[in-house]
Amino acid sequence: MKGWNGFGLAMQFSWTLLFSLLIPLLAGIWVDKRFGTGPWGVLAGTGLGVLAATVGVARMAMRMFPRPPTTQPDRQETDAEGEEESHE
Repeated sequence: MKGWNGFGLAMQFSWTLLFSLLIPLLAGIWVDKRFGTGPWGVLAGTGLGVLAATVGVARMAMRMFPRPPTTQPDRQETDAEGEEESHE
């Protein structure tokens, strides 16, 4: 996914958010109308949509912006700091 410009990246994020939220919400509305369950289908659909959108955007962000490599302290520097020198 290298080479994305800012507009393309924004569109990708916005479409992911839109469909991740919209599809479960519409399913919840359908369930409420079909079975007469009141607001519970919409609430469940909204919760599922928020969860799906969060996971989708987090996955996209992790692909777009990988973590920098972690560096471990040099072993010699760590050993030198922990030892006390005795000059007798």
